[in-house]
Amino acid sequence: MKKIFFACLVAFTLAACGPVYNTQLKQVELGMTQREIVSLMGDKYSVVDQRSNGDQTLEYVDKFKNHWYFVFVNGQLNKWYKETEK
Repeated sequence: MKKIFFACLVAFTLAACGPVYNTQLKQVELGMTQREIVSLMGDKYSVVDQRSNGDQTLEYVDKFKNHWYFVFVNGQLNKWYKETEK
């Protein structure tokens, strides 16, 4: 019985690991600055595109392996979208 309880406890704990961005994504709006997005989404992102004019694309990955991309043009959020790993 203790083994089953321990296995369930471990499974539950591991299921809670990693970020989920549902609440934060509801607050995202076009025109936000990169600083506002990082403040909202957190600092665990990658810069996946950097243009010579300063435009950037940031990538966040959640625990479900959804990749969220935030594209900044002239310092403001121009679009954001999701890609899912297969």
